[in-house]
Amino acid sequence: MTSVAHPTVLQRVRGWLTVHHLAQLALLVQPLIVVRTGGEYLRLKWAGSAALPALTEPLFISVAAVGAVSIVSLLLYFNGRERAVLAVTVIGIAALIAYKLVAMPGLG
Repeated sequence: MTSVAHPTVLQRVRGWLTVHHLAQLALLVQPLIVVRTGGEYLRLKWAGSAALPALTEPLFISVAAVGAVSIVSLLLYFNGRERAVLAVTVIGIAALIAYKLVAMPGLG
């Protein structure tokens, strides 16, 4: 009987961990951020938060910004610029966090 060497999990992950696959994951994360930010608005509205009027505009600006980043990322991805997709995604997430800390300090 011959033994067939099966690749380890680490070898499988290394084989899968390419710029192309990471760009696909980045494209998946962006709509999740849009849904999460929209969900934050709905949560505050449902709870009847007194801070909601002051947070409405920043939340909508956040959703619009992530939506714009998502569109730019899709255009870059379909033009074969996977590294640019990763860069735009990381910069977009960092900008969203910075904007949240500045414009919405009450959300923590």
